Amino acid sequence: MYKTVGQEIRQRAENESIQLMLSEARNQAKADAHCAFSSRLDRLATEASINELSSVEIIELLRQESVAFNHSSIDIKAVM
Repeated sequence: MYKTVGQEIRQRAENESIQLMLSEARNQAKADAHCAFSSRLDRLATEASINELSSVEIIELLRQESVAFNHSSIDIKAVM
């Protein structure tokens, strides 16, 4: 069945609107992730400063945080 010009324009507008909403949602998710990552780094820096950690201890702290991020990523992918 053929679509009228009006139907095609409406369909195209709906598709563009959906794509715009998806793009905005992705950008918001990225911004939220960056904010959360920044907060975690700040927490680690504060912990290292308060406890006067050595460079070796800071590296271990970063490795532990990396493992936590990895586990979090696996959990998120499992839900998808």
